Amino acid sequence: MDDQIKAPSWLNSDAKAKFKLIHAALSRDGKWRDGDDIALSALCASYQHWIEAEKAIKKNGNLCFTTETGYRQQIPEISIANNAMKQMLSFIKEFALTPRERSKLKELILEADDNSDYEMEDMIQK
Repeated sequence: MDDQIKAPSWLNSDAKAKFKLIHAALSRDGKWRDGDDIALSALCASYQHWIEAEKAIKKNGNLCFTTETGYRQQIPEISIANNAMKQMLSFIKEFALTPRERSKLKELILEADDNSDYEMEDMIQK
């Protein structure tokens, strides 16, 4: 594992723990590449925002409030939580961290092994 890669200092302790866990797993499996630290930092920042927004929603108790003009509106934390979750899920897919993505990746690898281009290989060998 590359010990030079550290979680960004601006992440909270939960997000840093996720960074370290995911980095270790990707490194162990030989899937860590240069530049992955940026995407993993963004994933963990989204995770941090999601957790903080969910805590604020729970603390608030009400999902809506009434504006000065009498309009009922969602609390902003709901949008923050939803956007953070969408961002997390897109990064999770990029890192193939879901069971579905891992199985698709495995299928692609197996398919590549089964579909060797023998004609291309013959051309290269000549």
